[in-house]
Amino acid sequence: MLEIKYPDLYCPFPSARNQYADAAGQHTIEWVRFFNFFPDESAYQILCAANFQELAALTHPHASLEALEIFNDFLVWGFIADDQFEEAGTSKQLERLELEHARLVDILKGASLTDSDTPAALTLQDIWQRLHQFLNATPELMLRFARDMEEGLQAVRWEALNHTQGITPNLVTYMKMRALQIGVYAYFDFIQIVDRIALPPEVIELPIVKRLELAANNVFAWANDIFSVEKEIREGQTHNLVLILQHEYQIPFLEAIERAAEIHDAEVRTFIELSAQLPSFGAEVDAELQRYISGLRSWMRGCLDWYLETGRY
Repeated sequence: MLEIKYPDLYCPFPSARNQYADAAGQHTIEWVRFFNFFPDESAYQILCAANFQELAALTHPHASLEALEIFNDFLVWGFIADDQFEEAGTSKQLERLELEHARLVDILKGASLTDSDTPAALTLQDIWQRLHQFLNATPELMLRFARDMEEGLQAVRWEALNHTQGITPNLVTYMKMRALQIGVYAYFDFIQIVDRIALPPEVIELPIVKRLELAANNVFAWANDIFSVEKEIREGQTHNLVLILQHEYQIPFLEAIERAAEIHDAEVRTFIELSAQLPSFGAEVDAELQRYISGLRSWMRGCLDWYLETGRY
């Protein structure tokens, strides 16, 4: 394996850290243990090494303790579930994966728990209830969250099917599906829920706002692909921007990393340019929209800071 010197990624946004990071991290460890989410003690050590509470604290620097606890629980849920879904996909258990995903979507639509539900289902239902009970998430935001989760799970199955069939997608297809598969849109919903941002549907659905979300999503995804590429090579994965660039253009591995960094940096610049072009909707809505844009900036900056220190990869 080549020794990788990771590029300096462009992300000119300020860093900030939530003061409740350690408390949220301790809460999540106890929460995961309560629901018996892990099969053995070594998995808890991996969880601690990943330092997810830092990612939560860096992406939501102004959240209350209770809100940060809920978000960190969901963040850890996403990474644990992603690992479990990936394992099911690589072991060709696609039918089990589809059934599991269908059950999760049912829960997000209000289904009651049963004795046969998995820890992934139990913990997702717990998060769902707490969003209602403690953060008073609006029905509109919860519907959006459920939709984004469902689309993300569909994209996870797309990747699993590709792996089963030995398919490496082309660059255009991968870039389109990665935006869904990585699940970040559901995390972005938390920005509005946690910070109690009220945006009219006609504003949040504007093409320029959707493109800003896509840019922030891509920044997260491409940084993730760059910093996780060694791990994914070890695991025999092919759905990674670096590896797809290398495959499609038949270029050396290190050149592919540099190209991936250029794509990442271009999305940051797109985000900055579009942020300066937002129309006005009146003082009150403009202020709420700027809070949301600030939350997206915190996501991009916080994720990069976390990638540089986490033990996950």
